[in-house]
Amino acid sequence: MKDIDGFMTRVGEFFQAKLGSAVVDAYKLGSLAHGGFSNIYSDIDVGLLLHCTDVPSRMAELIAEAKTLDTEYGRKLSVFWGNPEFTWGRLPNLDRLDLLDHGVPLLNGHKPQFRRPTKQEIRDELLRSIERSWKPRLPELGKLTWLAPQDRKPYIRAVLYAARMIYSWDNLAMDSNDRAVAYLHQVRPLGLELKPIDMALACRQEKCPAEDLFALHTDLNRQCESAVGYIAARP
Repeated sequence: MKDIDGFMTRVGEFFQAKLGSAVVDAYKLGSLAHGGFSNIYSDIDVGLLLHCTDVPSRMAELIAEAKTLDTEYGRKLSVFWGNPEFTWGRLPNLDRLDLLDHGVPLLNGHKPQFRRPTKQEIRDELLRSIERSWKPRLPELGKLTWLAPQDRKPYIRAVLYAARMIYSWDNLAMDSNDRAVAYLHQVRPLGLELKPIDMALACRQEKCPAEDLFALHTDLNRQCESAVGYIAARP
């Protein structure tokens, strides 16, 4: 883990060198910040809080260059960036929640301070994520007859998404997959099978292979429909 922390710090220092005083701080985000990191299935998420009038030029090129800082970890790097007012950049409301509640400063020890997304903003972001990220993958994943190596991560993510989405919908917060799955066992949404979700979490924890999860032949569309039905009935 120290190697990953060192890589993330180098990423932050790289952007500070390129963008200068525009960088308020760089942050450890995602499972490395709130727990549940998987060496196999997790991304390495770095957040950049910027304070400048205009959008920095060449951000796409700089992010591509940052990925070359390490041949292994660079392939897993995801960079989220934006200003405190969120008038530009790539820092959606769910990632802003993660930054506020769990972000670990990598450079200057700056505690992030900006307006917390509202309940409506959080739930709107979740609904967009369902339509843009979750549902579109389900037909393809549901037709698989075997699980190729490149399909393991998206398949596990698709099965786990119900837990993550329901946790954030009810609690207006981001947290680890472990906590989201535990919460799912508390609320037990009608029609949602918990066994494949438990097994997907076990896969992330390297307790079982993804092929064991795939062998359950889970109806991904039904899981999605059950999760969406649950949140539709929540106040």
